[in-house]
Amino acid sequence: MTTAESILLHTFLNFLMLGSIAGLIVGAILVVRPRWLARVHLFTNHWVSTRKFKKSVESTIEFDRFFYRYRRISGGLILLGALYLIYFFSLGVDKASAIAGLANKFHVPPFYVGALFDPFVLIILLGATFAFFVSLFVLFRPSQLREFEKGANKWVSMRKALKPLEIQRSGVDEFAIRHASKVGVALVIGSLYTLVLLTFFTR
Repeated sequence: MTTAESILLHTFLNFLMLGSIAGLIVGAILVVRPRWLARVHLFTNHWVSTRKFKKSVESTIEFDRFFYRYRRISGGLILLGALYLIYFFSLGVDKASAIAGLANKFHVPPFYVGALFDPFVLIILLGATFAFFVSLFVLFRPSQLREFEKGANKWVSMRKALKPLEIQRSGVDEFAIRHASKVGVALVIGSLYTLVLLTFFTR
């Protein structure tokens, strides 16, 4: 087992352990003092609407007119930026020193930084290459971008995607409060069983 796999496994086991302890405490409260949990439920059960978030997402920001009106300036800036990124991340950056510097700065083992460094550089190079060709079209053939612009500017509404979040689902809470003793006993038994298994597994 590698170091990364060992860390992930220990993190997962600790998460299960904390969840089992929390389930044991909640189950005991449901059995002994169910009114406490009902009071906490009334205090913490506040409805959070996503309407404000949807309003900010549903607003459109148009940059097309600016690019077409100042196509030489915008195209030139995109071209220079793309060429700089391609040069820097292909020839100008020292991989070993960059990984060592990032690992030292963020206090992360170099192994993890190296595992993320190559995909990160690849994504930047692909994006810079795409921007390079787009800048050429903006400078010399802006009319060729019309079809691509129509497909890319299709409006996608978030209302249907976020609609399930606007529906209150309190059936589980009401069932747990209504059958507090039975749910509490089930939580205590399940949490104890999980804790015993984790204790033997982590030895």
